Amino acid sequence: MCFTGVILNPYRRPIHDGVVGRLLEEMEWNPEGFYVYSLDPRVYIRTLDYERFRPTLSQVLGSNPPAVHFHFRLATVGKVAVYNVHGWDIGGHLVTHNGIVGAYSYEDESGYSDTLRLVAQKRFREFLLGKRWKNLYEYLSKKDFKGVMFIVSRDFNEVYAISHGRSIRYCRLNYVTYATSKELLTGSTLRKARSGAHTNSVFKVTYDGVIRLV
Repeated sequence: MCFTGVILNPYRRPIHDGVVGRLLEEMEWNPEGFYVYSLDPRVYIRTLDYERFRPTLSQVLGSNPPAVHFHFRLATVGKVAVYNVHGWDIGGHLVTHNGIVGAYSYEDESGYSDTLRLVAQKRFREFLLGKRWKNLYEYLSKKDFKGVMFIVSRDFNEVYAISHGRSIRYCRLNYVTYATSKELLTGSTLRKARSGAHTNSVFKVTYDGVIRLV
């Protein structure tokens, strides 16, 4: 059921090999749409082309970028099509989601995914762009939203995460911050890290931690 997250790395430290390996595995497990956005190198790709995407992602991670946002899709509702690949630009904010939207969890003739149908709604956009987080969270709850959504500004100065029924996993290791919709670092590696889980709210994610907004 998809995988999404954000890496914040202002000091341009090496991305942990365990993270790189796990992300490449997640690509294999979620093969129906790939998205990555990064700064320096500036890359914005939404594609179905695994052969094109894998070396690009490896190159991005290997360059120790200051920030990365990513999503790998496993289709549940909607066609396997580029328009359903996450990383949609909503007024300068890039949006990804790992989970389901119960109100749109049925197939219709449009072929759009449940998340795309959600983010296309006027109310969703109004609440997001107005940063009316309580209104947005209540709206999502009424739509039977489940999972984790990341909302990232183009300059990465604003990174928000919305959780309902699933935890945002936060980890800090070797001066690099990872925030994802599932556990990213495990075993002996994780024991060296500062980590935590955050559930059922809207949060602002920063290099230093996670701040509850509502």
